[in-house]
Amino acid sequence: EFMPKMVEQLRPEAAYFTTDRGMRTAYFFVDMKESSQMPAVAEPFFQELNATVEMIPCMNADDLRKGLGALEKRR
Repeated sequence: EFMPKMVEQLRPEAAYFTTDRGMRTAYFFVDMKESSQMPAVAEPFFQELNATVEMIPCMNADDLRKGLGALEKRR
């Protein structure tokens, strides 16, 4: 089955399955080291499910501290 295969392949930090605006929805929280990984993550969902894929960058607490530290150095 497709979803278990993708969970195994992507190894998300978390995966949630629900509905959003009446559509089946999956949320995968995946640690991508570079934006060049985006096609490899999204393409199977396009090809197998004709899915809409959104990618939203976010930070964990360590990333935030690092970013704020870099900001302070520029001031």
